[in-house]
Amino acid sequence: MWSAETVEGLAPDGASVTAARKLARPGPWSEVGFDERAVWGLCKGSGSRPYQAQVDLSGPAFKCSCPSRKFPCKHALALLLLWVGGDAAAGPEPPWVAEWLASREERVERAASRPAPGEPPRDPEAAARRALEREARVAAGVEDLQRWLRDAVRGGLGAGRLRAWDEWDAFAARLVDAQAPGAASRLRSLGGVAAGRPDGWPERLLSGLGLLHLLCEAFARADGPVREDVRALLGWNVGREEVLAGPRVSDRWVVLARVVIEQERLRVQRTWLWGLSTGRPALLLDFAPPGAPLEPRPAPGMAFEAALAFHPSATPLRALLDSPGEVSGAPGTFGSGGAGEALRSVASAVALNPWLEEWPVVLASAVIDGREGGAWTAAAEDGALPLGGSSASRWRLLAMSGGRPVSLFGLWDGAALTPLAAGDGVRTVAL
Repeated sequence: MWSAETVEGLAPDGASVTAARKLARPGPWSEVGFDERAVWGLCKGSGSRPYQAQVDLSGPAFKCSCPSRKFPCKHALALLLLWVGGDAAAGPEPPWVAEWLASREERVERAASRPAPGEPPRDPEAAARRALEREARVAAGVEDLQRWLRDAVRGGLGAGRLRAWDEWDAFAARLVDAQAPGAASRLRSLGGVAAGRPDGWPERLLSGLGLLHLLCEAFARADGPVREDVRALLGWNVGREEVLAGPRVSDRWVVLARVVIEQERLRVQRTWLWGLSTGRPALLLDFAPPGAPLEPRPAPGMAFEAALAFHPSATPLRALLDSPGEVSGAPGTFGSGGAGEALRSVASAVALNPWLEEWPVVLASAVIDGREGGAWTAAAEDGALPLGGSSASRWRLLAMSGGRPVSLFGLWDGAALTPLAAGDGVRTVAL
């Protein structure tokens, strides 16, 4: 377990401790994040570009772009102090951190394969032991969470303790300490529902608590592909190389939509693809600090040949793309089936992964109907689906269709379809 004392014990001298304490405040820092392997952040220095500080917790090992010759430097120490103080957000590794960790792994593997003369072979099971240690920590955290959930439901959803945000936040912090940041994030979201009491809060809260309990049960029991979903929801990450080493799905992929979400400490790019031959969706995720460029992707309305590697899952959706083939214009239509097939695909996905909050669907031929202040629908031959999303996206969809049938792609959340792209037979347009 890490503490401030543990961090300060790594300092090369007392002056470094003093300097790190002064820096261990949110002011000069941005993009401070962590996962089960590393902690990272950007610290404003004397130059125009902030210093990139990162720590591999498995070592620990340190890297910082500052010119200091001390090891670890004050920035790395301050970063760890921020982390143990709760001022770091769990999230995916930025590319510069992932690259450094990958290079460290490569060096470790090369060193392990070439032991020094006269030395006994290094323990090849060290990584496995670390993995088992984390399994034990997460298992203990999950057991505590199950106990907390039972107490919460037994006391009633309207109990005063559940209206206090500190109750939820404190236990979420314990889950982060147990290396289950995914469960911590879900618990904090439910804490917002319990404390804020929005419309329909009892149903939302009870449903969320039930899914958390199911996640705890599945951690001990799940087998097969759904086990990967459970681990991902709890906070495990699958390495890029491991994903790329798996099977590939070759197709001609249409780029339907690209959505950039600006978060406080992270930019997330979601690029939605549709396989013309396989008839399956795919999602490319890219991350960058605020203001930094995101991975360039082919523009919506284009298509390319590629073999995608999907993350292991009972409902494979997120994929990795090495490099696209030749990019050209996409056809103006995509998908097949109507409302019934769309809902059946959602039902099949949720049956395999009950924690899904939305699922991509396609209507091959849909007529859009809507008016200001009234209901909006996308009607296929076998039924209609209500349309959600922003008013602007619905009006763009209606203007594009002009009352004619269009191919429609969107996300179904159980209540409405949020439109993301449409094809009018000539072109495919992101909404």
